[in-house]
Amino acid sequence: MLFQRCNAMRVLRYYIPACLILANCLLLSTRLLAAELVELALNQDQGVYHLRLEMILDASHGDVHDVVTDFVHIYRLNPSIIDSEILHSPDNTAVRVRTVLNDCIMIFCKEVHRVEDVRELESGDIYAHTIPELSNIKSGITIWQIQPMSGRTRIRYSMRLEPGFFIPPLIGTHLVKQKLKQEILVSLENIERIAQIQAAR
Repeated sequence: MLFQRCNAMRVLRYYIPACLILANCLLLSTRLLAAELVELALNQDQGVYHLRLEMILDASHGDVHDVVTDFVHIYRLNPSIIDSEILHSPDNTAVRVRTVLNDCIMIFCKEVHRVEDVRELESGDIYAHTIPELSNIKSGITIWQIQPMSGRTRIRYSMRLEPGFFIPPLIGTHLVKQKLKQEILVSLENIERIAQIQAAR
């Protein structure tokens, strides 16, 4: 189960000779990431942002799933994540994850605090919803569909986000939308890269 693996990842440490790590990194550096963007749609309605994305990653389903559900090391997915931790969850069916992001659009910088309860559904989809009282986000839902595809992985990602903080009119909806697109694409490229490194080990 997702939650058993999550707890195990806090305890287990893999000791690999430095020379082997270096060799794997050199091998991977000769390859170009082969992520293929199939669809990306983003709109905003009355301050609520909706993002839908489909991408094919050049990494196995199992490796991609392990990276996405490695909440202990979630900071690896995006340089905007400056802090993260797993909190006590009142619900045994969920992992409660806190993240802090620090990002800027032009001269406007903001720390975004988000606490989410993450569940793996019977379908295998990963569903996360934001806890507003512990976040500076009014509401948020994220769904990851991670599907095997002949040695590669198809990811369908959807997000609904309503910020709980003021965004200056100077910034505008267009720039916010562009930033959201950029952040999720960076995260998916990093997921592919980390999954490839783990597979090479």
